[in-house]
Amino acid sequence: MLLMTHIFSGLLLAIFFLRNSNHPDTMAAKLTLWWHRRICRIFSVRVKTFGEISSTPCLFVINHISWFDIPALGSAVPVHFLSKDEVNSWPIIGWLANRAGTLFIKRGSRGAAEQSVGDICQALKAGGHVMIFPEGTTTDGTSVKRFHSRLLQAAIDAQVPIQPVALLYPHDEGVHPKAPFIGDTQLLRSTLDMMSESHIDTELHFLPCLDTDHYSRDQLASLSHDQILQIVKNFHTRAAQV
Repeated sequence: MLLMTHIFSGLLLAIFFLRNSNHPDTMAAKLTLWWHRRICRIFSVRVKTFGEISSTPCLFVINHISWFDIPALGSAVPVHFLSKDEVNSWPIIGWLANRAGTLFIKRGSRGAAEQSVGDICQALKAGGHVMIFPEGTTTDGTSVKRFHSRLLQAAIDAQVPIQPVALLYPHDEGVHPKAPFIGDTQLLRSTLDMMSESHIDTELHFLPCLDTDHYSRDQLASLSHDQILQIVKNFHTRAAQV
């Protein structure tokens, strides 16, 4: 009931305040932050942040574990998300995402990546933050897949830095078993499973920014991947020793 009420409140906010923009200094950005933080409270997800979040427009690159990665990061910083185009057609959610400034990519279609690079670049030049999942898929949280570099070109074109963000769902078992959204897991089942937990912890590690003036997009993908992987490996090494 709380979740449905909150989604309805999101519709009202979208109608009156959101205009496909997420510039950090706007009322829309503040309301979006509040909405994501409220989602985290409804799901009893406790988000902890480490490191300094870039105060200037940047491209966040983050490892991908769960559909909840989006509200987790959205509760920490106003940001444009890049999502698969199918989400745009989802009832209510697609419209909400559009109004909140989500960017969409049509995977597999000709020119999709180039179009997305242009959209991301435009959002960055307009003063917003943008977040992408360069793995292109979710993992079980114990590893980090290779980063695809093509979309990182947007940060180079916009002349803004890239900030890697390592995301963890810490648990006695290493990764919280209800967090990963992988394989044949259904969204409804995952939602109910997460809501059944007394709490779920999430950590966002904001790592040093990478200057896009000095690296190619392939180098940036490799450097950001390695920074994030190091955090993930260190966490699981410590967890195994407990």
